Amino acid sequence: MSVNWAPTPRIVRRLASDHDFVLGASPSPKPRGCLQFLGRHLSIPAAFIAGIVLNVAAIVYTCKLSKQLLSCPTWAVNCDDSADRWTAANLGTVQGIITMVYLLGLLSFTSVALALCESAIWPLLSRQKMSVRQLDAYLSTTRGSIFSAPLATLGVRTIATGLVLLTAVLVTLLPLLGAAPLMGHAFTPVSQPVQLESQYTPGGGISQLYAQTDPPTSVMVGVLADYNSWAATSPSSEPLPEYREWYVDRATLAQRGNFTAKAVRLQQTISCSPGGPITQVQRDGKIWNAFTTNMNRSTSGQGNSSAEVWVRPYPQLALWANDYTFVSPTRTKATLIFAALNGTIHGGATTQLMLGNMTSMSTVACTVDIEALDGTLVVGTPPQQQQQPVLSSVTDLQANSATSATKTSTSLNEMLLWFAVAPLMVGSSVDGTQPMFYNSSSTGLPVSYTSSTPQKNEWTADGIQQFIRMAVGALAQATSTTTPANSAAVTLDSIVGVVKMDPTRAVLLVILPVLILSFAILVGGWNVWAYRVDKIPVMRLAGVDELLKSSQSQWLREKAATDAAKPYLPSELGDLEVTYGVGPDGIVGKCSDRIVSVSAQFIVNGGNERDGDELYGVVGSIFLFISLFFQADLRLD
Repeated sequence: MSVNWAPTPRIVRRLASDHDFVLGASPSPKPRGCLQFLGRHLSIPAAFIAGIVLNVAAIVYTCKLSKQLLSCPTWAVNCDDSADRWTAANLGTVQGIITMVYLLGLLSFTSVALALCESAIWPLLSRQKMSVRQLDAYLSTTRGSIFSAPLATLGVRTIATGLVLLTAVLVTLLPLLGAAPLMGHAFTPVSQPVQLESQYTPGGGISQLYAQTDPPTSVMVGVLADYNSWAATSPSSEPLPEYREWYVDRATLAQRGNFTAKAVRLQQTISCSPGGPITQVQRDGKIWNAFTTNMNRSTSGQGNSSAEVWVRPYPQLALWANDYTFVSPTRTKATLIFAALNGTIHGGATTQLMLGNMTSMSTVACTVDIEALDGTLVVGTPPQQQQQPVLSSVTDLQANSATSATKTSTSLNEMLLWFAVAPLMVGSSVDGTQPMFYNSSSTGLPVSYTSSTPQKNEWTADGIQQFIRMAVGALAQATSTTTPANSAAVTLDSIVGVVKMDPTRAVLLVILPVLILSFAILVGGWNVWAYRVDKIPVMRLAGVDELLKSSQSQWLREKAATDAAKPYLPSELGDLEVTYGVGPDGIVGKCSDRIVSVSAQFIVNGGNERDGDELYGVVGSIFLFISLFFQADLRLD
């Protein structure tokens, strides 16, 4: 014979008193607040610690790697702060590993925040009704199921419920949607300015004397190669073209980025005028394809040049030096004659001549004044240096250019003469004649002419001046690389753009952990405030055991018993609306009526709505949490 027995409210109250629980005990039972809650669920502080360790490890490693070079330039010295070769070669793999660590850390923080959102269900149910189905959706959302959020949203009746639910959704989505893009942004290499140290060996000087002879003997092969590579194909390939007046190895320094140093500046003054002192050679009653010059009758220097120059009778731009002068120990000037045979120089003078099939020529005479000056070369925005290195100096060039054939006092003049007639160095001599040039159709610059195929023969005075400056730069580049025997390397500090990770991007990784922890603190603070105000004695989760414990009210047991009598049908309890409090039978749990807390115990209040300031609960939780969270005991007023 079976007997259906249910404990009476008096028995329930006695049993609760025996276990020092909630109602009817004297003295008042000791509440179990936040610290007891964390002590019972050790997985929550364990997840918090794991999140700190994993996030700190991922962020610190990324920040450290972002400050290192993925690879050092070959010219850099003392480049110790660089990543190892494996990391640099497998940056994508490293990014994947660190992303995994970072994501695990974020998910650890998320689990803490979701646990606090789950524990908030009890004070939320004491404030509003919620159907069993909506309650299940809410709990699923607080356990990471985003797709349950829409149904849970339908059960929102208070601001607090909406904010807690929104927090659960956000802390779930932030790691999934933000971790990989943010880490990818941090690991993307970009060009970053870095200060590096390098060695530069000063050089330069021309010890050979220039002579304009027939056939030409003063040849600089490197000059011709450099100039033709710039003028004939790509002027943009010229290294540091805005610094071509400086006597330094621009091809080497172009890789060093921004810097400042002491160097020699070849100050140029170029002036061109129509015509010029042009006299065609007539001898033995014949007119020859030669012109007289004053190169061997100059008032200064040695007269080692020929008195005549020979020109090929082709319709292109012919060039020769007419005279030169040593103006001062550091300054030399020369006059160059540009003659377009059967062509046109805009701004030039046209004269008649008899030179094979050539009947006219357009000419300009350009005076090229070159002065060597010590100066300070500044490229870009250089780093701060206590002492600037010396890449070249007038004194060194004077010493490097001295030979037994010339005095030291005029050696620099002789070297500067090469630069004054530099356009002659970038052309080729054919059959012992002066160099000729054609107008490049792609760049518009003069290019050495060696074939007999007719080319464009139209020029401007401004274009000729640009030609002279580029030729001077080509000669400076070709001769600055020569290294004297006693030259010692100097240390050059520079700022150069290298491909590496951006340290400012790595710092952004702290955003997601801080956001998730901030949400957790807000929800935790609200929980402490709500449990205190509603006099809910135990902070707890809402697992199956806790739900069963709080589902033993007479009203709910009757509903469940009725539904249990229909095992052949799905549950019909989903539409039941429940709240949390003390039912009419004195049992703490879910019931159908609205409950109001008026003292240390819960009583039935006939279903009236509870008045409360929800906004105060949300904002005030931030301040109350700081003072209440760390209390060892949470006592009721």
